[in-house]
Amino acid sequence: MSGVQGHVHPVSRSAAGNSNTLSNWYPTRVNSWLEERERKLVAMRAEDLVANDGHAAGLIDSISINTVGTGLNPQSRVDAKRLGLSDDEAAAFQASAEKAWKDWCREADAGERMHFCDIQYLNIRSMLVQGEFINLPLMLKKPGRKFSLALHDVHPARMATPMDMAASKNVRGGVHLGSCREPLGYYLANPASGILSSFLDSSQFEYIKAWRGHRPQVLHRFFVRENEQVRGESILAPAMKFFRDLADYLDFELVANIITASFPVFIETSDPTAMGVGMGDETSEETGERYQSYSPGQVLYGGMNQKPHLLSSNRPGNTFPVFVERILRAAGAATGMPYEIISKDFSKTNYSSARAALLEAWRCFKLYRQWLRNHFCQVVWEMVLEEAWLLGLLDLPASAPDFYDARAEYCQAEWIGPARGYVDPVKEMTADIAGIEAGIMTMADVVAERGGDWEQVVAQRARERDVLEAAGLSGGTEQAAGRLASIPPDPEEEKPGEPSGPGEEDPVESA
Repeated sequence: MSGVQGHVHPVSRSAAGNSNTLSNWYPTRVNSWLEERERKLVAMRAEDLVANDGHAAGLIDSISINTVGTGLNPQSRVDAKRLGLSDDEAAAFQASAEKAWKDWCREADAGERMHFCDIQYLNIRSMLVQGEFINLPLMLKKPGRKFSLALHDVHPARMATPMDMAASKNVRGGVHLGSCREPLGYYLANPASGILSSFLDSSQFEYIKAWRGHRPQVLHRFFVRENEQVRGESILAPAMKFFRDLADYLDFELVANIITASFPVFIETSDPTAMGVGMGDETSEETGERYQSYSPGQVLYGGMNQKPHLLSSNRPGNTFPVFVERILRAAGAATGMPYEIISKDFSKTNYSSARAALLEAWRCFKLYRQWLRNHFCQVVWEMVLEEAWLLGLLDLPASAPDFYDARAEYCQAEWIGPARGYVDPVKEMTADIAGIEAGIMTMADVVAERGGDWEQVVAQRARERDVLEAAGLSGGTEQAAGRLASIPPDPEEEKPGEPSGPGEEDPVESA
């Protein structure tokens, strides 16, 4: 028996239809020239928003502070087993590596303005606003420097395709690409006039190769969101219209209220020579239009046949707060942040809903933090340890493998960021204690969440215990843990927040 022949066609999809609201929806793809033009315009608009719009600036600051804050710090975790090191030898190496790192962080900036923690903060802000950041690792020879390595920050606007190379298929957005789209080099504008424009030729650019041996010469980093992506995109791009239109709307409402509050008293009179007529009149030189400037408390006397049209104070309307909240929720959703973070408004939340909002935000913060660790901090850590090794600053026995033979094992590290903070310290500490006692969490996990080093905590607790015992006192750790577990929940904190609008339930609680 022969098999079934023919082909069953799929059902028609309305998403590909051309009727009703879809009739004019035909997306197009841009060419390489338009792609770079759009990227530059989006980056400039994002810069403008963060410079002038409070909500956009607050969003970027919130993500930057929670992702980096006071800086991500490494804890050396050398692979002692594979290197054949004893515990004491591994501990000595780790201590020397962290000491070298701290010394380097103070002189990390080639411009001598920033600590390495400041560079991290600057980079994450640049990535969020511009969509990317650029650092040039330089080797400086200056008196007083312990290390030669330093980072030079570069504004992403400098990276562009020279005008005479616009037709090249291997250069996109100022990045010279290889056969697998790996960066081979970068074009950074450095015009003699100091003015950046789209008409600079290659003679006004500096070309820097991506690698020199095994070391990167350009740290160009962006969060990859699309296939074949070469340059980064601002996190504000999907919500840019929301931010801009909302800023204009709030500005118009504010101006309308100012005008309403300042509108003077208008007195009609039949005497054209009455005092006050014409006072404050101005004429536009461009259009010839006559207009009147007003100030609060002013009394105007109208002329013959003039009737006043008084402004009524009915703005903003009753839907104003709900409308603004909805726009901010939409903007927050587009950027991955809950409404409470973007608006800094926790007035409608209780413990449960506030914690749910913060946990959602922290998923994004941890994602950006891990991205910064992998693509920037760990790369710089390895470069610093390499120079520390060459300077003889790392403590290793003579029998240990050479640094270059086991570079990955020597450079392993964990990165600890700022503490997440508490919504309710009692509840969260109680949960941590229960997790440790149940064996599903470790002290290292708990301390790392709070931005600390568990080994330092243990050493400090041991010192405190010895001092307390010498003084005849008790630390009372076990008693404190028991008291935490016995504290009943606060019934006030479990009450749902006020509804967001008429007839609406608490969105988190109802979910």
